[in-house]
Amino acid sequence: MDEELDITALVEKYEQMRALGKKMYLDADEFALLVDYYNSVGDIEEADRLIEDGLKMHPGSPELMIQNAKKLVYSSMYEEADAYLQHISDDGNIDLPLLKVETLLHLERNEEASKLINEVISADIPEDDFYTFITEVGYLYNDVDMFDRAIHFLEESLKIDDANPDALIDLAYAYEMKNDFEKAIEFNNKLLDIDPYSFEGWVNIGKLHSMNEEYDKSVDAFDFALTINEGDISTMKMKALSLYLNDNVEEAIRIFEECLKESPDDESLYDSLYEGYEVMEQYDEMLKIVKRKEEKFGPKGILAKKAHVYIEKQDFTRAIEIFGQIPEEERNTYDYYMLEGEIAFYRGDLQESEAAYMKAALESPDNENVVDRLANVSVAREKYDQAVEYLEQLLELDPDYPTAKSRLALIRFEIGTKEPFDKIMEQFSDDELRELLILIMNDPATDYSTLNREKILIRLNEARENRVLFKNIKY
Repeated sequence: MDEELDITALVEKYEQMRALGKKMYLDADEFALLVDYYNSVGDIEEADRLIEDGLKMHPGSPELMIQNAKKLVYSSMYEEADAYLQHISDDGNIDLPLLKVETLLHLERNEEASKLINEVISADIPEDDFYTFITEVGYLYNDVDMFDRAIHFLEESLKIDDANPDALIDLAYAYEMKNDFEKAIEFNNKLLDIDPYSFEGWVNIGKLHSMNEEYDKSVDAFDFALTINEGDISTMKMKALSLYLNDNVEEAIRIFEECLKESPDDESLYDSLYEGYEVMEQYDEMLKIVKRKEEKFGPKGILAKKAHVYIEKQDFTRAIEIFGQIPEEERNTYDYYMLEGEIAFYRGDLQESEAAYMKAALESPDNENVVDRLANVSVAREKYDQAVEYLEQLLELDPDYPTAKSRLALIRFEIGTKEPFDKIMEQFSDDELRELLILIMNDPATDYSTLNREKILIRLNEARENRVLFKNIKY
């Protein structure tokens, strides 16, 4: 409290002298206190002026030189900061090695940074400085996306203080970036133990449960967040997305519509509703959303959206008509090339269709929808090896992509080699294998429900060897 009174009195005195246009003598410590104060209130210009004036009065002050080095680091002038830091004498201020570590990490001199960290940790420094150092190092490693190192130091810091919310937040973030959502959820829950009514905490838990495909828990977390901050549009959107991903599309649409009433200028909401109505095959509603979006934001991209709706409705005559009206400046786009591919496929021009999808792939690399279409075209052109490559790529992008495994299995039947066939069969559950056998055998009179996995695989392999597949179904 005394320190707060001291800084308050110092700031008042300094601002009075500034208002009167007078200069006042300050020692280096007072300059440093004022710099910290003005940085904390966001007055960076005043803080920089104090650093400059302070160094004129006290050119060799390590504290003020450290403040100047911080300014260089915060401005991402790492080369300049590295050179400047070499001239600052070590007076035991823990900020000095931290600034050096930060600079080295951003210059990708990671071994030097690690060596310096080990030197500081091994030195005989006060316990408070040790805790501050390892905690800040954890934050610094997070900043440069070295998440394993960040986790190591932050978990060590929690052994000293397990209720530091900043350390818990950064640990949860590091685990999230490593796709270890269970650990991220664990540390976010510890934050909620400290502050059970943290709106941000509940929102983060909701997002993490959603990324972990625990959609019921995600919705519950968002609901709790909304009891704390009722009507928060961002949270409502995330809740709607979780409902959408949990196949509760109708409720998701209701919430998106509610959000749109409150936030009609949010363009993403129109697109979310468009996708929701597409899943429900409510094409008239899709067209209404397109019209509403056009009225709000203008005609750009609208014709492509309309053409897509008519393709979904299988009204290719209308789709082709609208497709031809798309202006030249909107033709070198992902949406345009996808439409071009669909229309060419419908017309039976498979080469043109494949070329269009390849252009779409250039506009949107690793897009699952493009890879899916390229696989279809490859099969239609009887380029089965190429289709296999696309389907395997699709499964790498999304192991649960609808029908990808079964389509790959069907192609393995056509290619007829056992080893790759066995490999794809391993990815099927027992129920999926049974469904595949029913599809391939096309024998409604036979009951396959009693067959175990081993017997199903034997029957499937026999079908492959006997080329049953293309006798019974058309791909």
